[in-house]
Amino acid sequence: MNRGRLWNMMDRQKASYRRSMKPVFIKAFDQQIQPLWDKIKQSSDIRDIEVPPLNNKPIEEAYTKLYLATTIDFARAKRKWLQRRLLKSEDEIFEDLIMQKIKTYLRQNAGATVTAAGDTSVELIRQLLKKITPEILDQGLGAGAAQTMLRDRIGSAWHEMKYFRTERIVRTEVNRAANFGNLEGTISLGVPMQKIWLSAFSQHSRKEHMAADAQAVDLEMTFNVGGESLKYPGDPVGSPANTINCLCNFYEKLK
Repeated sequence: MNRGRLWNMMDRQKASYRRSMKPVFIKAFDQQIQPLWDKIKQSSDIRDIEVPPLNNKPIEEAYTKLYLATTIDFARAKRKWLQRRLLKSEDEIFEDLIMQKIKTYLRQNAGATVTAAGDTSVELIRQLLKKITPEILDQGLGAGAAQTMLRDRIGSAWHEMKYFRTERIVRTEVNRAANFGNLEGTISLGVPMQKIWLSAFSQHSRKEHMAADAQAVDLEMTFNVGGESLKYPGDPVGSPANTINCLCNFYEKLK
């Protein structure tokens, strides 16, 4: 199969997961910022408002929902496809084993990711308060009107940012979860195979990822991508610069 057509086919499989997860993260970001709205409402002087601890629990729950849905489905589909192609059998997939791997993955990786998302939100709000508060005070508004304007201004900026951040997070994490599931589904068969990096070759593809295209390694080995060792495209052990917004895939072949 043509490599470009193969990548398009794989990306279409992920597209429905990206669509379904976007409203989940939009809602999570709305819930995350709620403590700030409470703080503004309770304040009599907007100059005293500082960024309160945000509610990161909805973000954590959104990440968990994404991985539980995406990884299991891709692991199951990959295993069944390879069974029909290679083994000609319909053995039960080891979903309990895959579930344990997902839980381990989330314990090892999701905490840092959620914390980073929370820290980013805090910094964004801090910068907005620093910029907007003096502008409102210069207008000489009363306390109530100042509160309302502050909430409206921050709300407008947050609304725009949450869609941008959701797009980036969902694109990154669906690709990670799908590739992670594909790898686990393939490994579960116990058949000696190689995995081959498949670059997206999109307008924004990193030159390091395009250079990795067609790189072949054993299943349990890692790809060398931009000097980093990655088990699959989007592997969270890689740096953010090497993994965020990655849309690369991989496929497998018998050794």
